[in-house]
Amino acid sequence: MIEASLSKLGFSPSEIKIYVHLYKNGSSYANKISSETQINRTNVYEALDRLISKGVVSFIVKNNLKWVEAKSPESILVLVHEKEEELRSTKNDLLSDIREMQTTKKDAKTLEATIFVGKKGLRMIFEEILKTKKPISLIAAQLQFKEFFGSYFELWHTQRIEKGIKQRSIFSHRFKDRLEKRGLLEYRFVDDKFVNPTTAIIYGDTCLFIQWSKEPTAIKMQNKEIAKSHLNYFNQLWASATE
Repeated sequence: MIEASLSKLGFSPSEIKIYVHLYKNGSSYANKISSETQINRTNVYEALDRLISKGVVSFIVKNNLKWVEAKSPESILVLVHEKEEELRSTKNDLLSDIREMQTTKKDAKTLEATIFVGKKGLRMIFEEILKTKKPISLIAAQLQFKEFFGSYFELWHTQRIEKGIKQRSIFSHRFKDRLEKRGLLEYRFVDDKFVNPTTAIIYGDTCLFIQWSKEPTAIKMQNKEIAKSHLNYFNQLWASATE
């Protein structure tokens, strides 16, 4: 319904009620609108001023009486375009500020471990993996990523391939017939004793460990030596695994 869309655009309840009333009933004036909508007359005047300012209501003065009329709903799209431009400008300004802050940041020891919880947190991590564009090495005991994220799983792999990111994945033998062939992705398989319920992912100087549940938890460790150690273990396991 248009009321919900107007609310998302920042219209107040009074503005929404008055705009819809005017659109359905045609031109009117403040006292009449107040009577028909049961909105306090002072609030009607204030809401009308804001609607006129937004460009979705027009007015004329006849016999010293201000008549107002709702413009076509297409006029609301102008507000959407304006907000899009504002967001685009804000994004560009923010990116510029971020670059400036990064160039002026003093060398300091950063936290090596970060915890992410839930679907939103995990999605942030997987988006970050794509941004690094580093090869991915993964050990998993189940197919949790696909089962947990559904359609995002397919989208993520599509983006990974488009970015040219190679991935090596090690699974238990029992999943060999359930895995799909994908671009830039190699599988190898090991006995169950070499895998555990925690998914391990290594990319660049980062290790990611995911404990899957209804509210999964991921621990991200960004440390060159730790990543090198886990990648060495992965490579040894990869060499002994079967295709």
